[in-house]
Amino acid sequence: MTDGSMKTQPIMNDQSPRNGLHAIAGRLRFLSLACVLFSALLSSGCANLRLPAINPTGETLFAPLPTTTSLALPGCLDDGSCGCLGCIKNLGTCLKSPCLGIPNSAFPEPEDPPKCVDPNATIGSGVADTGPCVPGPGCSGDCLTGPPAVLYGTEITAQKACQLPPRGDRGCILLTPQKIVAPVGGEVMLLSGICGTDGYLLTAEPLEWMMTQDSVGHIIEVGDDDPGLVHRLTNVPVAKKETPGFARGVTSTKEMVITRGNNNAADDIKLEKGQTYITVSSPSEGTSHVTVLAPESDCWDQRKATATIYWVDARWQFPSPQRVQAGTVVDLVTRVTRAQGSLPARGWKVRYEIMNPELATFAGTGGSSVVEVNVDDSGDALATLEPVPGTSGNAIVDVRVIRPGGTSDNMPDLTLGRGQAYVTWSSPQLDLRAGGPEVASYQIPFDIFANLRNPGDQDATGVKVELGFPAGVRIITTDAFAKVFTNTIVWDIGTMPAQQQLDLAVNLTSPSALNLTFRASGESGLIAEDTVRVDIFRPALAVRVSPQTDRVTAGDPVTFDLEVENTGDRPLQEVELEVTGDNAMIHREKNSREVGNKKTDGPLEPGEIWQTNVTFVPTDSGQRCIDVVALAAGGQRAQAQSCVIAINPAPPTPAITANLQVRDRMAVGDLILATGRVTNSGEVTLTNVRATMAYDVQLIPRQATTDYPYVIDTPYVIAWTVPEIAPGQTVILETEFEAQTTAQSSRIVFATSSNEGATNNVSDSIQIFPGTPSNAPLTPGPALPPVSPSPNIPGGPGTAPANPNAGRSTPIPGNNTPARAGVLRLQVLQRDISPRVGDPIRYAVAITNDTDLLDSQVQIHFDIPPGVIVENLVQTKSPELSGLDRSGNTMYFTEIKTMKPGETIDYELVLRSNQAQDFNLILEAESRNVPQGIAIREPTTVSP
Repeated sequence: MTDGSMKTQPIMNDQSPRNGLHAIAGRLRFLSLACVLFSALLSSGCANLRLPAINPTGETLFAPLPTTTSLALPGCLDDGSCGCLGCIKNLGTCLKSPCLGIPNSAFPEPEDPPKCVDPNATIGSGVADTGPCVPGPGCSGDCLTGPPAVLYGTEITAQKACQLPPRGDRGCILLTPQKIVAPVGGEVMLLSGICGTDGYLLTAEPLEWMMTQDSVGHIIEVGDDDPGLVHRLTNVPVAKKETPGFARGVTSTKEMVITRGNNNAADDIKLEKGQTYITVSSPSEGTSHVTVLAPESDCWDQRKATATIYWVDARWQFPSPQRVQAGTVVDLVTRVTRAQGSLPARGWKVRYEIMNPELATFAGTGGSSVVEVNVDDSGDALATLEPVPGTSGNAIVDVRVIRPGGTSDNMPDLTLGRGQAYVTWSSPQLDLRAGGPEVASYQIPFDIFANLRNPGDQDATGVKVELGFPAGVRIITTDAFAKVFTNTIVWDIGTMPAQQQLDLAVNLTSPSALNLTFRASGESGLIAEDTVRVDIFRPALAVRVSPQTDRVTAGDPVTFDLEVENTGDRPLQEVELEVTGDNAMIHREKNSREVGNKKTDGPLEPGEIWQTNVTFVPTDSGQRCIDVVALAAGGQRAQAQSCVIAINPAPPTPAITANLQVRDRMAVGDLILATGRVTNSGEVTLTNVRATMAYDVQLIPRQATTDYPYVIDTPYVIAWTVPEIAPGQTVILETEFEAQTTAQSSRIVFATSSNEGATNNVSDSIQIFPGTPSNAPLTPGPALPPVSPSPNIPGGPGTAPANPNAGRSTPIPGNNTPARAGVLRLQVLQRDISPRVGDPIRYAVAITNDTDLLDSQVQIHFDIPPGVIVENLVQTKSPELSGLDRSGNTMYFTEIKTMKPGETIDYELVLRSNQAQDFNLILEAESRNVPQGIAIREPTTVSP
């Protein structure tokens, strides 16, 4: 703060700004006393006080004279004179308004608070923390600065601003409402508050409410802040009604809500901090003038406000709704009474105004739509409505009850009530609306329709609708009750009920554009008509689109072939294509969903076909489509759509390939080498690969590859375990067999599988002939190639098996027949590796009577997996066994009547899957000797 002025801050925590003024005044008085004491110690004309200086060397506390320190006295002038010494002779004025040079604050002054809200704003607006300003009279800025309203003593002749007392309270009184009309006996609430210069409402400020002597009514209640103990200790004023026309109030220090004593919160009134209220009532008509005064405000033109209340005693009843026939004169009567409805309100006025002047006017006004009528001795105000001839409908009349002003009660003209009266003139009416397509195709049937309504409230009689059409138009169908003539369709309706409607429809073709007019007519001169225009379009443009492939992997491009043909008899100019892909189709070159192309080599001649293509890339799986629109001059347009199936790229799946190499014939006692190759044909490493080589009883294993752990003690099976096979790597596994007996076909099956689920197997057959006796003469035969060295088994000869019988020849019975396993054996092998959806899946199926007995009634069957169909079953050696029978979901092979001991019958079964899936093909077989049956499972994986 500078030059003795103060800046008022927002009032927070219920503290008044006057407390801050008193504190600053106390500090100023203390400085004034200090100035007087220093002046008494100095000689005349002294401007500075000399004190010993501190010794900078540190040898002593003070430096020796003449080194001193000068202290400038507060309030001293630049010429060395002390300006406040003159205050000694007028100590009271100096203490009250000291002229001391107070240093500027080291901190910037705070920003000015927001202005007081618009006095005309609604209650409740303003600053939420301290309360809003209440609407009231505008506060001018003439008294924002200056001294108090009354100066005393030497204050009157003070010449310097610093000698004037501080400016006083600058509260601006606010009041709402300023003017109101209320019924006699009612209770009116007036709200008030004091808006300070800081823009906030002031709390705990006293107010005085008073009514003029010529006012009617009295004060009922004055707002009580209900102060607590702290407020009482700080002398917060207490509200009190002194007389019926005078009350003392106080602005509230807290929020409050005024209720009517019910549970309806909608009629409650909320008061903010800094607001207060009174309620006023009057038992008789007249005017009340209520003045509110802020007695502690020092700005006289802003400390008071006045409200005017007009008390009236009246009851009124507006005209009730009326419904009459068209052309009928209608009387409107408004009843206005006083004294609780017992006396007519003579001399009062009722103003009528029709909102539909096209329907009626008031009688006696020369065609005016407004009339004012005085209330007569019976309390009625009568006005007559005359309808405009030939009209009907609903009329709305605005009704206002007006109390005229007078000199005796000093009241202006007041509009006390406002309502509406409704008059309906009834009559039949006809309304017709027609519709149809804006454009129809050449000689293609299209529909037009008409909607006939009777919006009146009387039935229309003798109604019929006619539709004329030009030559060349062909009527296809119409309503059953319509009559079709050469160039006209007539609907004879008869009576059309009030507020009803009827739809009429016609289906027709036309070679050219046409205007069709529906015309409805009825008795009493009722007529309605409407016209619909239809343009006929002759298309001459065709577009075709097809993909080069129906299935594609997401991320791979797919090309669509486009053809645009001129099917008309005239050249088409400005032919172009617009292609738009769906949200997962992006053009390969432009990286956009939309692409266009124009024909640049001239017009498209009649019958000519313009061929082009476009390439899109599907970014997601599913059905992916493009929309193609062909355009040409003259409004020619054709469109087409084409779609492909996009599948997600197949994830790297484990795959394994088995291969078996073995000679196809040998003699008993010969050695043969069976070489199995296991190849990782997938893209992932295979672990714990198990390879087995199963052989028939005619063979005996002599040696096997020992590079990997293997098991040879299982009858008829040799198993290896390869820890890991990298993608593309091949592992060779070999076994040397010795033939111990003859066989037409001795099989070796090489099967592989891994922990990742990859499986594959392959088989081969060997024909074993009887061995040549050592003393038998050799028959000359064809020259043989030079003998090559025997192949070496990788890893050297195998170790001795744990089973002592393994590797030994099976004893041969005396009749030289091989020993049988004594079982019925069923084998199945999938020939196709990783078949895809829709590809054939071939299986090799073999059944063997591995017993010494003749077997019969051998039956093989399997259940069809979901999504799988049976393509074929082939038995090459016995075609009569190639048939299949179906019972429900089970397929049965043709029954084998008899099977000799050791006989094997081979089949080739072909299946096909319509979806990507994993399923197990489970085959079962029963026979007369094995009624309990046997089963075997072959897992199959179908890729997308």
